[in-house]
Amino acid sequence: METKRLVKNVWNLDAEPVGAMAAADGLASGAGPGPGRRSGRVRTRLLGYEHADGEIEPGGPSDDREAAGEMRFPVGWLVIVEGPGQGEAFELAPGVSTIGRGEDQAVQLDFGDTSISRVGHAAIAYDSETRGFYIGQSSRANTVRLNGKPVASTEALAHGDLVTVGETVLALAALCGPDFSWEMQDGA
Repeated sequence: METKRLVKNVWNLDAEPVGAMAAADGLASGAGPGPGRRSGRVRTRLLGYEHADGEIEPGGPSDDREAAGEMRFPVGWLVIVEGPGQGEAFELAPGVSTIGRGEDQAVQLDFGDTSISRVGHAAIAYDSETRGFYIGQSSRANTVRLNGKPVASTEALAHGDLVTVGETVLALAALCGPDFSWEMQDGA
């Protein structure tokens, strides 16, 4: 199941389908993934949900909710504050969101920064049980920085933290956290 997302420029709030959304539209019409595009799931080394068979799947539990027809609400956004694509924002869903230049990435940073890996440069997860965000470096070849310091393992993220991948700096705009979650609204 492809992840659908909308990218919004924070200065122009008209939403346009891009990347995985456009690819999903092509798949729905029977066009297939097309030449040079990968279909299937992306695996991540540090963040994900492990199945009994050992396969690690980004966003596992949230994908189950989407398949059941439940509404998926945003838990936050990543906004490019420096580098190519400055001002673009990416909606984060519960579970794991991979970051890379490829069309199958939840946070597709294909604005010309070729120092970002195509697949899984980093991954950001929102855990609804702890109401917290976490970041992990998926690729050992490329450095990910959190507030200027290299990410060596999975680390906690907070609203306003800066994540650097390649020459691009992203800020976390957290909606959910200790004071608010969508589960709280449902009485959970």
